[in-house]
Amino acid sequence: MVSLTDEELVKRCKAELPGDTRSYEILVQRYISRVYSVVYRVFGNKEEAEDITQEVFIKVYNGLKKFEQQASFSTWIYRIATNCALDSLDKMQRRPKIQIRLFNSKDQHETEQNDLDLHASMEAVPEEMVVRSELRECINNVLKKLDREQARLLLLRDFDDRSYEEIAKVLESGLSAVKMRIHRARLAFQRLFGQMCGSIHLSYSASTSGSSPKVKTKKE
Repeated sequence: MVSLTDEELVKRCKAELPGDTRSYEILVQRYISRVYSVVYRVFGNKEEAEDITQEVFIKVYNGLKKFEQQASFSTWIYRIATNCALDSLDKMQRRPKIQIRLFNSKDQHETEQNDLDLHASMEAVPEEMVVRSELRECINNVLKKLDREQARLLLLRDFDDRSYEEIAKVLESGLSAVKMRIHRARLAFQRLFGQMCGSIHLSYSASTSGSSPKVKTKKE
């Protein structure tokens, strides 16, 4: 059964659940590490990631009967996973670490060369911890304000480090179209960040080692 395609397993699930869960269990085994990876990169917390991952697969189990397969199973489960992650941002009170890469480009075709890494770490002096706590709250609020599809793209690309090729496959879209959509999502994020987080500034210096520049935070 492990050699069956997602589509074949979904068909079996529709016919067999709830009595026989073997096909469903194979789907879980196939996708659980990927779902956990997406969620963990958002929250950086093992227990929270495990809880949300469990929630994702409960939703998958309950929704399989109604899943019409107009999109691929991978697209469907990533949509559920990112929705659960974004919804959980509203409920999170403490996040040890949150990470996102912000796009800063003069040329939309220079995507990979212009990714920025933004780290909010609790390993800081009290004043810095306050600023970074505000930064995490701002990122939370910006993600909630973004169009859900744009937020989903940022989660897949900038939180979970999925390649453009992988995202194009998940979304069943062309590579150039996906790059453009991610570019627009990053611009939308930056615009909202500037509007909503005026007291927090992002600064960065170009990296000379070839790695992504590190973004530091400072308060007026």
